[in-house]
Amino acid sequence: APAAPDAAKQEAAKDAKEVTAAVQAWAAAWAAKDMKAYLAAYGKDFDPPGRMTRAAWEKEREARIVGKSKITVSDLNVSVNGNKATARFRQAYSADSLNVSSRKTLDLVESNGRWLIVREATGG
Repeated sequence: APAAPDAAKQEAAKDAKEVTAAVQAWAAAWAAKDMKAYLAAYGKDFDPPGRMTRAAWEKEREARIVGKSKITVSDLNVSVNGNKATARFRQAYSADSLNVSSRKTLDLVESNGRWLIVREATGG
């Protein structure tokens, strides 16, 4: 018998929950300045913005995160399509006198049961 649409719905809902948890864990790692957990949220296929190498990008992230910064995520909206997902949210970032609120989009791919970030974009 074909799978009931309910099963597919439940699967999608479970995936959406997992993606939401992955994004929240990513933000929590940033907030805790836990670089290891933060960088572990990114897949090997992650494409750093611009023409940065992964190593240069990691250094730049570390400089930004380990400094005095706070991040909060709100309006999180997740859509899942098979083993790919997109998370859109508003990110409020504050460091010293800087306060930036921006829209952010993360593209995630499921790999061995973990959702990993493969692309991120700001704005939109």
